[in-house]
Amino acid sequence: MTIAPGDTRQLSTLSRLGLFGAVDLEQCSELLVKCSSKSLNPGQMLLYKDQENHSMYVIVDGHLGMHLQEDASAVVTLNPGDTVGEMSVIGGQATSAFVIAQSNCKVLEIPEKLLWEFVSSDLNFAKNLMKLFVKRMLDLNRLLYQRMHEEARSKIKAEKDQATGLYNMEWMKETLPYEMTRCAMRNRALSIMILKIDRYDNFVHSYGSYTADKIFQAVANAVQIQLRGMDMAVKHDEGCIALLLIGTDEIQAENVVKRIHKAVNHLVLGDQKLTEKFTLSVGVAEMAEEDYAELLIARTQAALDRAVNDGGNQTSH
Repeated sequence: MTIAPGDTRQLSTLSRLGLFGAVDLEQCSELLVKCSSKSLNPGQMLLYKDQENHSMYVIVDGHLGMHLQEDASAVVTLNPGDTVGEMSVIGGQATSAFVIAQSNCKVLEIPEKLLWEFVSSDLNFAKNLMKLFVKRMLDLNRLLYQRMHEEARSKIKAEKDQATGLYNMEWMKETLPYEMTRCAMRNRALSIMILKIDRYDNFVHSYGSYTADKIFQAVANAVQIQLRGMDMAVKHDEGCIALLLIGTDEIQAENVVKRIHKAVNHLVLGDQKLTEKFTLSVGVAEMAEEDYAELLIARTQAALDRAVNDGGNQTSH
């Protein structure tokens, strides 16, 4: 396809494309004849990623796909009237994606020098180009947000135990130093609590791991119901749950412990045919000025050990 002066059929086709909307194509005919076209077969590459590019392409017919990896699925499908390559031309940067034909495709190639001549010769062309550029930026921003959202959801899924909804200890190790620093800067309290299900090992030996897991899940659920949205529950160890309580000092933590003890004491697992009453041993420590993450966890663990060694079903600070 070569745009010949006075070729009304081809000029009519171009006028329906967004880039040439309201553009005086007859006046721009001398520039149009310098453009060339390319026909692509399905799977044929138009642009390679991370390469220099000095042309913008307008899709006249067919569909192109933008791929972040050559063998990956397209992240964006480009349709007739869409453009590609303008980001690297205008920005003077290497291409950011592979562009591959999804069907038989025809594109109009506008070299960089001609692109700026079009901009200089017709105000409507310049406006259309700006609109397309802004649309592409918005589309990329939406795509980036979507990918970040999906990655965040995947990360949360990986960080949480699917059976209980508890975070894992790796998450705790990453998050606690940040939260401690944030609370210290804002002069806010922070407390750690570790809960241990009393006689949990006996439940495992007497009823098996399946029933013990059900007990742990039920206790974890009962505990999380007592927490605020900002509080975070972590699977600390077998039969143990750690709580990260933001803005909570030891006195306030004591009220949380009382609610949790009451909820767990009244827990009944009828479907497991268990008649035992469940109790907890609890260790609590409030962040001190000299604390760092490992020390705060160690102090909380020491408090828990005291509660266990003193017979369980109690709280130690």
